[in-house]
Amino acid sequence: MAEILIIEDMSGVRHAISGMLKRAGHSVVVAETGDQGLEQLRRRRFDLVITDMLMPGMDGTEVLFQIGAMPTPPPVIAISGGGAGISAETALKAAKLKADAFLQKPFEKAELLAAVDRVLAK
Repeated sequence: MAEILIIEDMSGVRHAISGMLKRAGHSVVVAETGDQGLEQLRRRRFDLVITDMLMPGMDGTEVLFQIGAMPTPPPVIAISGGGAGISAETALKAAKLKADAFLQKPFEKAELLAAVDRVLAK
């Protein structure tokens, strides 16, 4: 299946998404921060990146712009549940312009897997 990078600062969310994708047959690498995720992208090629939009340090918007500047950028699914006075809808506005797909947390396993299949099929 696909090589997928998950960039998510919340441990429980990171592990839940990783588990869903692994059970679906995908190979998964996780990163806790935007910086760590971009470092992984510099080291190896991924078929897909799933990134949270609201993270401490480098947020998902910056991650999207950095990935978009790569010579052959992987497709990206942006995720957000909002936080600290920012709605998920607001957090996902940049994602709608730069990401290949977006999901609002909480989402169901079927929604995640459908988005992954849709983006990988492009």
